[in-house]
Amino acid sequence: MIFKRLRLPILSVLFIAFTVVGCGNDDEGTTTPPTANNSANQQPLGTSANELLSSNEFTSLRLELAYVDGFRPTQETINLIQSFLESRLDKPDGVTIVENQITSAETAPYDINEIVAIEDANRTVFNNGDEIGVWMFFSDGISASNSGNSFVLGTAYRNTSMVIYEKTFIDLANNSTEPINRTLLETSTLRHEFGHIFGLVNSGTPLTSDHEDENNERHCNVPGCLMFFQTVTSVFNSSDIGDIPEFDPLCIADLQANGGL
Repeated sequence: MIFKRLRLPILSVLFIAFTVVGCGNDDEGTTTPPTANNSANQQPLGTSANELLSSNEFTSLRLELAYVDGFRPTQETINLIQSFLESRLDKPDGVTIVENQITSAETAPYDINEIVAIEDANRTVFNNGDEIGVWMFFSDGISASNSGNSFVLGTAYRNTSMVIYEKTFIDLANNSTEPINRTLLETSTLRHEFGHIFGLVNSGTPLTSDHEDENNERHCNVPGCLMFFQTVTSVFNSSDIGDIPEFDPLCIADLQANGGL
């Protein structure tokens, strides 16, 4: 088996190589400067961890679920991500998901700057009063960082932004000789990338114990934890929604110390 790991300073990328899966870093970064009006939602990854987790500044969250026609995630994935956010964020005024079907002007495969351009052209939900906004794009194209049998599944690339390469999930499901549960893969990837937006591990949410993987920065060194760098390995050949990885107690302690539930 081959596992490919690249390093980047501001992105969190989830890769899959055959059935070995992990999340790593890459050297590519965004070159698009923030726009003045929306600059609060265009900051480095992890910098809004406390704002997302706690109710100190924002008492609600509005999640914009953007997708190109034909690349909407499963309804079960949407339901599961809402319940996940409600269980981890201290948002007494609730979590709202709004859908936005868009048309991409970029050409796949997408590099991260093209993903940023899609967001900047289509995002409608931003921080507003005591509500924090998050953008989640389900892409109609694959990542330009794919190589051979190594595929990028998702990337958290700004403080309130992530992309899920939905075309890769669909292609894997359509081409596999064994049944693949899209909801299981989508939800596991989404939760992992949200973990990075929440500042895990040691990238915006301070450590309460020594559990960062020294060989895979911003990841937990506890196998089986949602933030373990090979988190999706355990679910790739599973069909049971109950197998979605969870944060281990050490990651939960970090989140709770930074205002989460």
